Amino acid sequence: MEDKKITKEYYDTLINDYIDGKTTIKGDHPEEVRTAIDSFFHAGKMLVDHPEVGVIPPEYVEKLLASLAPYPQYHGLLTDLIHILQTGEENK
Repeated sequence: MEDKKITKEYYDTLINDYIDGKTTIKGDHPEEVRTAIDSFFHAGKMLVDHPEVGVIPPEYVEKLLASLAPYPQYHGLLTDLIHILQTGEENK
């Protein structure tokens, strides 16, 4: 497997591919989780198109976290996301 370098361009491509329908959310997920992930990708697209915005609006992040919380299978992901958010806050 080719090791992909994680850069802004890499994330921009992931987001654009999702928005353009070139890739989709894989797997069987509860509808509220699918909707929150979809909304989060669309919020990411705002950053791709308008980097001056600076951050994804907090309501998208809150919706994503809240949609993952009730489901034990997402607790690892939820913990990782919270860690990323806390680390990002510390570096401001």
